[in-house]
Amino acid sequence: MPTAVSGKPDELALAAFTLFSSRGIASVNMDAIAAGAGVTKGSLYWHFSSKQEVVLAACGVYYARWRDDIGAAIAAASGPYDQLAAAVGYSVRACLLDDANRVFTTEIVALSLYNAEVRTSWAGFLDETERLFLGLTHRAVGAGELVCDDVDRAVDLTLAAMEGIKQTALFRPQLCAPDSEQRILRRLLSLLGERPEVPPAD
Repeated sequence: MPTAVSGKPDELALAAFTLFSSRGIASVNMDAIAAGAGVTKGSLYWHFSSKQEVVLAACGVYYARWRDDIGAAIAAASGPYDQLAAAVGYSVRACLLDDANRVFTTEIVALSLYNAEVRTSWAGFLDETERLFLGLTHRAVGAGELVCDDVDRAVDLTLAAMEGIKQTALFRPQLCAPDSEQRILRRLLSLLGERPEVPPAD
């Protein structure tokens, strides 16, 4: 039995995101979205004129959730390096280990190959992600808590590695098994730089 919503655009987008994440974008039509949201198809079309608009709205749901959750993870950490590690840790859990998010984002990347509007939307999100990690990494380096000669390159490699793990997990799901979190986290953090050696106490 679908959970009834009031028919507000953000609630409809959330219902669509949930369906896309579990069943895939291509297999979910407007009828299924309306049924999943507990509204009439007419109510859905009142807010969204096409499935394309719903897909973009579902992307908005994903982006907003990412901003809120990664912001909370960073705020809970103390010190620049710990904040960077918290952001990477959140990314591993949310982008790689969370099956629903991994399905949705993988499909969005595939859709971006031939859909310019979706590609533009996702590119904007990637730019935002890159700016966040650049800022966190620069702060950790500036505070002397991380050694990195080329922050731009390190962040590029780290984000590319995350995308690579996500894509490879389609064929090797064990890469994103729950018990792989710490291993992935250590490897990604090593791409960002090294912790400075602490001289032994006298």
